[in-house]
Amino acid sequence: MREFVYNPLNNKIPSGANKKGEKITYNLKVSKFLGFEKAYFVIHKDGEEDKFFEMQTELVDERYVNLKYSHSFSSIGHFWYHFEVQTEAGYFKLGKSKTFDCEISDSNYLQLIFSKDSEAYKTLGQGVIYHIFVDRFNKKGSVKEREGLHLVDWSKEVEKEYDENGERCNLNCYGGNFSGIIDKLDYLSSLNVSTIYLSPIFEANSSHKYDVANYLKVESMFGGEKKFRELIDKAKERNIKIIIDGVFNHTGSDSVYFNKKGRYSKLGAYQSKKSPYFSWYDFYNYPEEYSCWWGIKTLPQTREESSFFDFIAGEKGVIEKYMAMGIAGFRLDVVDELSNKFLNAICQRAKKINPKAFIVGEVWEDASLKISYNERKNYFLGGNLDSVTNYPMKKAILNFVKYGNVETFVEVASMILEQYPKQVQNNLMTILDTHDTMRALTYLGIKELKNVNTNEKYQLSDDELKAGVELLKIASLIQYTVMGIPTVFYGDEVGIEGTKDPYCRKPYLWGKENKELLEWYRNLGKLRKNEVFNGGSFEILYAKDGVLAYKRERKGKEVIVMVNRSNEEFECSLDKPMIDYFTKSKVGDYINIEPNKFLVLLN
Repeated sequence: MREFVYNPLNNKIPSGANKKGEKITYNLKVSKFLGFEKAYFVIHKDGEEDKFFEMQTELVDERYVNLKYSHSFSSIGHFWYHFEVQTEAGYFKLGKSKTFDCEISDSNYLQLIFSKDSEAYKTLGQGVIYHIFVDRFNKKGSVKEREGLHLVDWSKEVEKEYDENGERCNLNCYGGNFSGIIDKLDYLSSLNVSTIYLSPIFEANSSHKYDVANYLKVESMFGGEKKFRELIDKAKERNIKIIIDGVFNHTGSDSVYFNKKGRYSKLGAYQSKKSPYFSWYDFYNYPEEYSCWWGIKTLPQTREESSFFDFIAGEKGVIEKYMAMGIAGFRLDVVDELSNKFLNAICQRAKKINPKAFIVGEVWEDASLKISYNERKNYFLGGNLDSVTNYPMKKAILNFVKYGNVETFVEVASMILEQYPKQVQNNLMTILDTHDTMRALTYLGIKELKNVNTNEKYQLSDDELKAGVELLKIASLIQYTVMGIPTVFYGDEVGIEGTKDPYCRKPYLWGKENKELLEWYRNLGKLRKNEVFNGGSFEILYAKDGVLAYKRERKGKEVIVMVNRSNEEFECSLDKPMIDYFTKSKVGDYINIEPNKFLVLLN
């Protein structure tokens, strides 16, 4: 028998992150055989001392003394709590285990208190986010080269490119453009895409555009501002919203603002200390030594403590310019590099133009307790980010599907359910891969990852490809049915392979699609229209020995997903008959799932 029982998902009412002023009750069970004397609920806010509150005995049953403590928080912030119990058997400090149960430890639970729910579009979760790397999705019509950028044939292999100094330069462009996206809007609708997320569209002297050259110009090789506005309008006709990548931590060295190559007529910070942009950057030894992102000299970092702040987030600034065009919001690149003050200003400016603006931050870890540059991030305290890139869930899904590791999935799901506000859970950008990571198909298909240099090119064998496709079906099924919004990186749905950047950024396989996969993703898109995925609850029903089962529920509707990644059959029973989504047949009380198979049940 367990001596102490507490799990915030089950023994805290209400569970999860909570609003300021909301009454929260914490329920702890202590074995009556320990000789219980006293218990304390202990809590502190970041930077403050512990406060002790004696818990009240609720009742005593055959095995446990049941205790509770109720509390309302009058301010927002990050609070940390644990329990301390005095018994005849000793004095115990009880904290969080990996699976959020209670254990004897110094680990604290996070209690996040926020001011208000996100007001972002409530309809996004009914569909799919489709992530387009503009240069590589589709080319329509003629595309004119710009100086320094080279158009290559769509069928050309993607390679790493370096300049004369050994720096990655990414000058080869395939010609993907806004016209190409407009041409495929009906295709995207067939996948139930509700939101298109575009890689950076600002003018930049590379194929990827993360080295911004001019924030106020839309890349001409993509079609310029006029064609971008057309894309927004054409997408809107199909109830598809557009969000764009906002790169505000750094610019390109080859930009109007830095102008290291002297390409632009305006005086850049690299050229003169009298440049209007000189204060935007930190120079250590002018002009050759300066602060740059991750030491990459082509990406000088910007200083928020300069006119750059208002240029981006001020009145008539960059955020306002693009929001006024009709985009639905931004995905903010390396958001943890932005100060709370700057991030707040960006979010507030966007939401001033459109209160429903959807602002997503790129975060690779648990975003609820993120610290960067010695600053606790206030992403979820209200009025800031509506969502983050769900990298923890990406890792959990892929490791479960590839290795049967269900423990990490439980840890990540519990973390999200307990520490993220419900609206953030609903809006999470749930990914399997991105432009920065290996393609999911490749990760799942490679038989022995330890024998492969994933920074180099790799082609799956026929057997690996076949295995990868089957595993990708399972991974995408989970991606489409867990909390958040499934976010598909262009071409995953037709079998694009690729190790890490740049090999994950191959041109879309028009005419060479894996039709089996494409039909699978279209079917998942239809499943996603079920109302349980638009903010419904998430509950893990079973997670053990390579078997995972969970339930989504909303307004009486239920969807149960069961996946068996063990080597044995899994048997269980249902409380009531349900319908198999894929076969449309009725499923009775008894269920048998074979190894490496899955089941989706609807009521």
